[in-house]
Amino acid sequence: MEHPSTGRQFSDPSRSFANLEAAFVATMVTAATDVALLIDRDGTIADVAIREPDLFGEAEKSWIGRAFVDVVTVESRGKVERMLSEQPGEESPARREINHPMPNGPDLPVSYTVLSLTRNGMRLALGRDMRIMATLQQNLVETQLALETDYARLRSTETQYRVLFESAAEPILLVDSSAGRVVEANLSARHRLEREGRRLVGAPYSALFAPQSQAEADTLVAAARRSGETETASLALAGGDRKTPVAARFYRQHGAGRIILRLAGEEGEPKDPIGLDLVARLGQTLPDGIAVIGADRTIVDVNESFLDLTEIASRDQVVGRSLEEILGRRGVELAILIKAIETDGFVRNFSTHINTRYGGVIDVEVSGSTVMRGDERFFGFAIREAARAVVRPAASEPFRSANDMTGLVGRVPLREIIRETADIIEQLCIEAALDLTRNNRASAAEMLGLSRQSLYSKLKRHGITNTYPDPEDTH
Repeated sequence: MEHPSTGRQFSDPSRSFANLEAAFVATMVTAATDVALLIDRDGTIADVAIREPDLFGEAEKSWIGRAFVDVVTVESRGKVERMLSEQPGEESPARREINHPMPNGPDLPVSYTVLSLTRNGMRLALGRDMRIMATLQQNLVETQLALETDYARLRSTETQYRVLFESAAEPILLVDSSAGRVVEANLSARHRLEREGRRLVGAPYSALFAPQSQAEADTLVAAARRSGETETASLALAGGDRKTPVAARFYRQHGAGRIILRLAGEEGEPKDPIGLDLVARLGQTLPDGIAVIGADRTIVDVNESFLDLTEIASRDQVVGRSLEEILGRRGVELAILIKAIETDGFVRNFSTHINTRYGGVIDVEVSGSTVMRGDERFFGFAIREAARAVVRPAASEPFRSANDMTGLVGRVPLREIIRETADIIEQLCIEAALDLTRNNRASAAEMLGLSRQSLYSKLKRHGITNTYPDPEDTH
């Protein structure tokens, strides 16, 4: 007989297995499961078979003759009683997770299903070691938390680069090399080049230059794309005859070619005092430390967060000093950063450390790029304290949820704390599995090692059904 929840069964087991010897059947049961318990009608363990001799240590030797409910933890007794009270039917018997107390370690989780053997009430409990699954579930939760941390860091990094891009004093434009159009322009570029309502973003980059310099602009872009290095030329901008130094650099991003154009600032050119002042103030109040150094690697300027991070009292005490004295090992990390910027045009999330004023060491992540002022080049760095990685507990330690369960010690019995922690982990694992499978409950149940009926029961117990409604109910 076939049943939609049990897959395919043998069509005629009474004939197919009629001639099997008892010893062979016992060997087959032991090989197919981690532990098998022979239980009489009163729920007493009559015999035990274990595939791995060290699974329970020496504990299983004392089980024979004891009730099944007496060899499990307190919170598992109700599950055992319900499992033994179920009547055999056509559907596959329910599988339940039972914990066995271990004398010299944490409880051992085993997933049991009970089969009826004879008419006189003898039953067989087949168990599967769930420690590997528990570890996978824990890894699933940790991975989800790490992804959320990385996503938050990515958003922060994007904001950081946007602020640096907008606060640069010289005009900077980002050009799509295949389409030849401007895709990004910073505040200085928009202020200098947008005239009479003409927008920079979306305009062809050739329209930025005077007719007599457009051929030279194309040559400059082609040279930058061919060499992969920064190429410079003096070009006349649209609406003027005076030539301005322009630097171009080619790079690739997600399979698309990009050209960075940097224009030298013009002395005496009117500025946007309100806009530039706001950007400068924002740079001073950012939580990430910002440092600008010259070609000789000495510090030109820093913001307040850099002073807080390095425990230096004032800007005057750091300007003029070499950044090598503060960032990483002297002559090593800063040289690597500058080399990466010269090669790729920027560097992001470089892991190193800061040496504070009073001998402390702080792990940080550094991102940076170049800044041009006329013909002079500077290096700008954004420095942020490194996020602490998710710490994986040892195998003998319980997993701690985001709500620190240690705060309950002394007010709640240990077994209650463990039960509450297990419920939190179970709920997080189920929600993560539903997210990963896009609410495909069959796939989520398979990922978690549960039957679909067991998953539905847990969804109802944790109240997750409202957050993740059954897709079948929406039709």
